[in-house]
Formats: sequence, structure tokens, C-alpha cells
Amino acid sequence: MSDTPDSILDKLPPERLLDADHLQPIVAGINCMHSMETVKRYLAYENKHQNRTPIQSRLRERAREIRRDELDAEEQAIV
Repeated sequence: MSDTPDSILDKLPPERLLDADHLQPIVAGINCMHSMETVKRYLAYENKHQNRTPIQSRLRERAREIRRDELDAEEQAIV
């Protein structure tokens, strides 16, 4: 078992999370993503299979949040 923050998402592949009937559990899962690789994997699946604009938008927003957090962490490391 991995100790990465997204390890639970490794056990919940895109097809399981993104096939939920309601938006709320999908968004909750997206909010738990902490790596760009995970977000990219889920976005690729959504683009290919469901192609729902609200889900794609939330995944892209999560990617921006992760990038911003990574930049903030780098700036903190420099100081």
C-alpha cells in the first residue's frame, strides 16, 4: 500500500468514481486529489467516456489549485 495522499484514489479508479449517479460524491472525490497525475488520469477518463462539462471544469480547477499549492510550497522553501 502506498503512503501517497491519493492512495485511496488508486483503489477507486476513474470508472468507479466518475460513474456515480450524483455530482456530490464526484466533487468530493475530486477535492481529495492531491497530485497532478491523479487529476490528469481522471480528466482523461472523463473526456473519453462521459464528457460532462461541470466535472471537467472541476477537475481543471483542482489542477490549478494543486499547481498553486506547489508554487506556494516552493516559495516557502526558499524563504
